[in-house]
Amino acid sequence: MLSRTAPIRFSPKAYQALKPVEESSDKHKETWVQVRSGWHWVSVDLFLAAVLLIIISTTNIIIAKQELLLLLSIYYFVCGVVWLSTVVVSKNSNKQIMVLGQWIFCFIMSGLIIWGRG
Repeated sequence: MLSRTAPIRFSPKAYQALKPVEESSDKHKETWVQVRSGWHWVSVDLFLAAVLLIIISTTNIIIAKQELLLLLSIYYFVCGVVWLSTVVVSKNSNKQIMVLGQWIFCFIMSGLIIWGRG
């Protein structure tokens, strides 16, 4: 719970203090956007999703497999939309949108999960 509430409470001031000025290099801007949009991935999001996928694929503990896979696919899709929106709103160049491509990973994962539901 702390991993979710602490960044929400303290992030705006910290992010504004670290915000690069217009004359900053593209690398500095990319790093700032990476930190801004990626704090929640440092938590257990990806770990829990991986554990859930392993449990679903290797055991019969979970009965509602199709429903959980659909929810996980929606989760990855929404993460991709939010991540891409954050990068676009941060007013980066087209090159930076591709360099900061975690949103692509999210869309691919969403699609693969839907495809794997078969």
